Amino acid sequence: MSLRHLFFPQTLKLPDSKFNHHISINLYFLQPTLHVDGLIESGDILTHIWKTGIKKLIPKYFIPKTILILGLGGGSNTLLVRRLYPKAKITAVEIDPFMVEISRKYFGTGKIKNLEIIVDDALDFAANLTPNNHYDLILVDCFEGKYIPHKLEDLNFMQQLKDHSRYTLINRIHWYDHYLPTINFMRSLSTRFVFVTARTVSNLIISLV
Repeated sequence: MSLRHLFFPQTLKLPDSKFNHHISINLYFLQPTLHVDGLIESGDILTHIWKTGIKKLIPKYFIPKTILILGLGGGSNTLLVRRLYPKAKITAVEIDPFMVEISRKYFGTGKIKNLEIIVDDALDFAANLTPNNHYDLILVDCFEGKYIPHKLEDLNFMQQLKDHSRYTLINRIHWYDHYLPTINFMRSLSTRFVFVTARTVSNLIISLV
């Protein structure tokens, strides 16, 4: 492999899917970053965001055995929790089959042990949870393009997640045109839930208490 391939970014443009558009993979030092509709959805930045949230909001003594991830994307969140909690059983729910394909081909989620990937709408998946379905940790990272579907901001959906988990963490962008929707979402949350947050430069991770 030439030095040019190591030190200069390569961009792979991919076709649109039913749910996501303007999809590309940037490769720099062979590290992939997934861009969808101008938003980074997997890569080192997303890993840092989730690592910050987990470090600040999950007690060090707490070791989850079952983890649910809503919104697989390229799989950075899944790869991170595998490193942090190598013995955990992980279930990842992704509405877009093409994203599942991308995560396996470019990010290596197909090699993760104890990972089950389910192609489904997060809202429908949560609605079908039974009292026997309980997770130690739920990560919510659901985007279509660069926006979060309004239906996934519904308080009944949030209640379903909280009822089936010990910790529920929600990723929100907190700058530019995403700032006001995130503020409004937290105002809505505060009418029913107590929550705490961890912040990076661009994002908030919200933990339902």
